[in-house]
Amino acid sequence: MNLSDLLLNSFLPCLPGNFRKKIIRGGLPDFQTSLEDVTFQQVFRAEDYMSCFKLVYDVYLEAGFIKPSSLPYRIIKHHSDPETMVFMGCLADDQAEYRPIYTASMFADNELGLPMDEGFEREVNKLRKQKRRIVEVGCLASDPTYRKGNKNVPMIMNRFIYNHAIEVLHADDLLITVHPKYLKIYEDILLFEKIGELLEYPYVEDNPAVALRLNLRTAAEKFKKAYGNKPIGKNLYHFFFGSGSSPDDLPLEQKKEGSKKYYGTDKKNLVINAYSAALRAAIVP
Repeated sequence: MNLSDLLLNSFLPCLPGNFRKKIIRGGLPDFQTSLEDVTFQQVFRAEDYMSCFKLVYDVYLEAGFIKPSSLPYRIIKHHSDPETMVFMGCLADDQAEYRPIYTASMFADNELGLPMDEGFEREVNKLRKQKRRIVEVGCLASDPTYRKGNKNVPMIMNRFIYNHAIEVLHADDLLITVHPKYLKIYEDILLFEKIGELLEYPYVEDNPAVALRLNLRTAAEKFKKAYGNKPIGKNLYHFFFGSGSSPDDLPLEQKKEGSKKYYGTDKKNLVINAYSAALRAAIVP
């Protein structure tokens, strides 16, 4: 029985916590830290932004998290923040063009706040009062063609995100909101802890959501305790913290000849202008 079957099995959530975690972690597949046909990178080009926003729109629409729109892109106000970063995992075709099959956005906590403030501001404020540097991950989406296949794609993206939050942003906490059906994946496998009760979340058309936190200061210790004695392929301590640098071994978009880096207000204007252009195109008769 594979991991997906276990998670979908109705009896599993009813098992005692330690026993359930042992079963789930024992059913993990062997993970690779890189894939030959997939590259993971931060997004810089306008067309890549729009491809990622289109993927999120398609996935969220199918899941009932958003309503249909004449403009098929999922962009929230926090995407206009110059500190927001968008990441993607993509396949390279014969023309060396990138097609995203997985995307995630990382939001820094600043004057604009975080997306999850809309439903979980009290929980986030508790961390703010402790002067902790927090970031939120959201707008996650995976191409359904690859969703039920190799689990390496989402796991390597997790590794990419963890590394960026810890090594680049020096964050103390990584926050996320998830649908309750994914709760045990984040709690039992990825070692997040719940910080908010189940509620109807406005950002996803009042679908249920739970707020979770990963304390990045203690994450390595927690993963070592949970996975340190497991075989190398199932050892998520080694996968996240002991297997070298982040998985951006293939050339990043900004390293390609003729490409441009976008930071600060340049990036903010890039997103807004790309969205405005798409809106104009959508309403042209």
